[in-house]
Amino acid sequence: MAAVKVPTGEAQRQAADAAPRDVAPHWSLAPSAWPGAETPVPYPARAWRTRVRLQVLSAWQAQLEALSHHDPDYIYDPGHEYAEDWTTDPAYRRDGVRLYRYDREGFLMPPGSFHSRFIDLVLQTLCLVLGRRVCREPDLHFPARLGADLCLLTQEGELRRRVVSDLAVMPRSWTLTEARERTVDERIIHMDEDDPAPELVVEVVSRSTEAKDFEDNLSLYAALGIPEYLLVDTGEFQTDPNMWLFRRAEPDGAYHVAERGLDLTVCGVPMRLRPAAVPGNVPVFQCRDADTRQWHDHEGSLERRGKVHTALQLLDAVLPSLPSPDRARIEASWQAAGLPVEAVPRILSLQGEPDRWRELLATPSVPEAAHESEHHPSSP
Repeated sequence: MAAVKVPTGEAQRQAADAAPRDVAPHWSLAPSAWPGAETPVPYPARAWRTRVRLQVLSAWQAQLEALSHHDPDYIYDPGHEYAEDWTTDPAYRRDGVRLYRYDREGFLMPPGSFHSRFIDLVLQTLCLVLGRRVCREPDLHFPARLGADLCLLTQEGELRRRVVSDLAVMPRSWTLTEARERTVDERIIHMDEDDPAPELVVEVVSRSTEAKDFEDNLSLYAALGIPEYLLVDTGEFQTDPNMWLFRRAEPDGAYHVAERGLDLTVCGVPMRLRPAAVPGNVPVFQCRDADTRQWHDHEGSLERRGKVHTALQLLDAVLPSLPSPDRARIEASWQAAGLPVEAVPRILSLQGEPDRWRELLATPSVPEAAHESEHHPSSP
C-alpha cells in the first residue's frame, strides 16, 4: 500500500472528531469543479479533505497507487493533492507533474485563475525582452544552515531547505534554445551546491503568501545573493495595484526598497503595470524594448503579430512580384516596430504605384505615445 503521513495522539483524535459524516461519496471528488463553480457538492477545502482522508486511508492509498507516477517509497501527505499531471506537494517532483498552490482559505488556485493567469502573462512578457531564461516556479535549494540562521521552518516544524518562487530570471547561460516549458528537473536550482543565483526573483502577492513574501522571502532572497526582488500586487483583493523593487545593498547585503509604484526599472529594463481594459480582468504587465523603444506585453504582441500577418496577406495579393528578401525585411520591420500608420490604404495604393513600395511600406517615425495608444487604448 502507498505510504502516507498519519497524525498520532491528540492530533489524530481531533482529526477524527472534526471529520464530517457521510464522507464516502465526496472524499475523492475530482477537482474538475474549481472553487466558485456551480456543482451539487462544492469543492472541499484543504482541511476538510485532509480530515476525510484520515478516515478512508485504504481507499486513498488505492487511488495513489493507480497514478502512473506512483512511488512506493514516497511518503504521501494527506494534506496535499496528487493527480496524474499536478500536485500541491512541493516536495513531490516528477516529470510532467506541475505544482499548484492553495490560497489562504485552503482552496486550490487552478491554472486558469486570476493569480495563475497573471503569472503566465508576466512570464511571456519577460521572455519577449529578456529571452527564454525566465523560469516559472523555480525550485531554489539552499543550505540547511541558512534556514537555521533565518529561523525558517516548514509547517511540520522542520528547517526549510528550499523555496519555490513564482518566477525567476536566470543568468544567460541558462537560456533555453527553444520555446518550451522547463521540465521539473530543469526548474531545480541547487544554490546549496554550485548553481548560480537568479538575477531576479518575482513574487505575485496573494492573500495566502503576503506575509511570507514581505518577510521571510525578503530575508531569504537577500541572503541567497539574488540582486533584485520584485513584488507585484495585482489589486485582485480590493487593493490598488502596486509594485515594489528591492535591491541588495553593500556592505550588509540586505534588501532596500529601490523603487515603488507602477513604473519601475528592473534588470535594467523599464517595466510597468497598467489597469485592465475590462474591470475584473488581470492588469497589463509591460516591458520596454531598448532597441525599438516600444512597450510590449504578451497579449499585445500576439495582437500585433495577427495584424502583421493580415497586412502581409494583403500585400501578397496587391504586389505578388515583390522579391522574397524584400518581403522578409518588411515583415521584420513591422514585427519589430508595428505597422505603419494607415497601413491598409498604403498597401492598396501600390496597385497604381508599385515602384513606391519602399517609400510607402517603411515604418515611419511615429511618436511613442501613438504606438502605445494603438496597442493599448486603456493605458494612460
